[in-house]
Amino acid sequence: MSAAAGIILLDSTTLTAYERDLTRRAQTIVLDAVLDGRLVLTTALSVTAAAAELGHDARELSFLLNDPESPLTVLTLGESALDIGSAATEPTLIGVETAAVVHEARAVSAIVFTYEPKLYHGQPVDVVDMRP
Repeated sequence: MSAAAGIILLDSTTLTAYERDLTRRAQTIVLDAVLDGRLVLTTALSVTAAAAELGHDARELSFLLNDPESPLTVLTLGESALDIGSAATEPTLIGVETAAVVHEARAVSAIVFTYEPKLYHGQPVDVVDMRP
């Protein structure tokens, strides 16, 4: 599916890649969104999972999250928490994050950008595999 086709939802693997600059691809997605005026979303659980993975080394991601001009909007867990927790196939942070990403992507017809597409296998969401 084309990245230009709709709302973008970044999962924790993409947020982690953005910070670590493993490929310029993750940073390019955000830069292109700024230039195109596109909506880029992530879930609070994705930010939590990325922070857990990155530890105290999250300067770029912190800047992106705290910049008032940032194209990235963090979706709070809110009242959907029970539905998301119930939909999780594993009682782990990644399992619950995956359920949150699927829930939010379906709610707004977003395309999920991930470096771990197998997490979404069999899920009713469109996925862009960010791996080189």
